[in-house]
Order: sequence, then structure tokens, then C-alpha cells
Amino acid sequence: MRFALLLLFSAFGAQAAVFKCEQNGVVEFSQFPCANNAEQVDMRPVGTALSGTPGEYLQQVNALKRKARYVEFKISKLEHDKESKVDELKAELYRLRRSFPRSEELTALTKKIAHVEQKFDEQISMERSNLYSLKSKTDNLERQYVKN
Repeated sequence: MRFALLLLFSAFGAQAAVFKCEQNGVVEFSQFPCANNAEQVDMRPVGTALSGTPGEYLQQVNALKRKARYVEFKISKLEHDKESKVDELKAELYRLRRSFPRSEELTALTKKIAHVEQKFDEQISMERSNLYSLKSKTDNLERQYVKN
């Protein structure tokens, strides 16, 4: 049993080197350097640097920060889209009220506005939790870097 666990953990710890080469405008990945300009690439998942060089930690932290900036962009885009869509529906509601509508039409449009706001709020909330998770991972990695 101990041997099986040791084998299992060593399988996850051992990683083959991966090299990135560019030849004639074509990018290739290989276990062996294909040219003098071959660049070794870290293929571990982002946020999993356990021990390594300062460059590896920095690479991991920068990747997480880039992801966080992208999520911040998505949040601002969702907020803008929500505002645009809700403003459009409110303008439609205003036009509808001026034309002496039936109460069912007003109720349906009001419910649609509430549904759109709720849908966007859920998406924004999900992205904010994703952003919080990324920032937490970044902080943990930066603490690991300082320790090592």
C-alpha cells in the first residue's frame, strides 16, 4: 500500500521538460530542444507552484494577475451591457405608457426588466467570485514566493 501511494505521488511530481520552438513562423512544442532558441515552458496548471525558482513564481503570479484583469474587464462589460439593455427596456416602457396600454403589457415589460437585471446580476456575481478566487490564489502564491 505504501509503495502504491509513493508511486502515485511521484507520478504527479515528475514532469518532463517541454520546449517551445519557433521555426519558419511555426510554433512547435517538444520534449527535446529543436534549436538554439528553444524556450523551456512550465506546463503546470496556474497557481500550483510548490517549489521553484523565483522566475517560476513570478510567471505563475503574472499569469494569475492577467486572468484577474480579464475577469475585471468581463465584469465591467457585463455591467455596461446590463445598463444598456435595462435603459433600452425602460425607454420601451416609457413609450408604451404614453400610448395608453393595457395593464398586462406594462406588467409583462416590467417583469422582463426585472428578469434581465437579475440575469446580469447573477453573471456579475459569478464573475466577482471568480475574481476573488484568482486574487486569493495570487496572494497565496506571493506569500509562497516570499517564504522561499
